[in-house]
Amino acid sequence: MAMGNIRWKYVLLWALAALSVLSLGSYCYRAYALERPLEKALAEDAQVLSAQLEKRDGKTAVVVRLKYVDNLAQAYSRVEEAVRAFLGARDYEIVIEDNSDELLEDAYGAIHFYIEEARIRGNFGEMAHRSQAALADTGVEDFRLTVDEGKIFVQMRLEDKYLYRVREVNGKGGTGT
Repeated sequence: MAMGNIRWKYVLLWALAALSVLSLGSYCYRAYALERPLEKALAEDAQVLSAQLEKRDGKTAVVVRLKYVDNLAQAYSRVEEAVRAFLGARDYEIVIEDNSDELLEDAYGAIHFYIEEARIRGNFGEMAHRSQAALADTGVEDFRLTVDEGKIFVQMRLEDKYLYRVREVNGKGGTGT
């Protein structure tokens, strides 16, 4: 067959149709087989107000808005388990949203350096002691620091407002709002 006998407009049309079908299939897979089931699974948790998947810097961000919880580390662990079950080894980050205000942000700012120092140096006992002392006069009603094998969880509450922060240990970065 000679190249002159090929009808290029039909080849181009078929290639465009194939690309469209593949793109639509990829979108449907992400939307109906991955994102919505994950969002639904997270929303079934009694402590989750909402969950949404977003693209941020080339990776999937799972944005989870939590109610006030007694133990942020446990709530985060449940969220992380559900995300890992759906996304597996994909590159993702979990972003925890809270219901903070300026007073809580200022209180967190007062202890932020202690937390960052403990992330690098591992002096978690000193971090807890210094943080408690720094927050003594702020009016924060409930303050909890939890450390597990790889993360530092900070939670504080003042009336109906609450703040959550999750920081990676050993200077690996962090998630949370």
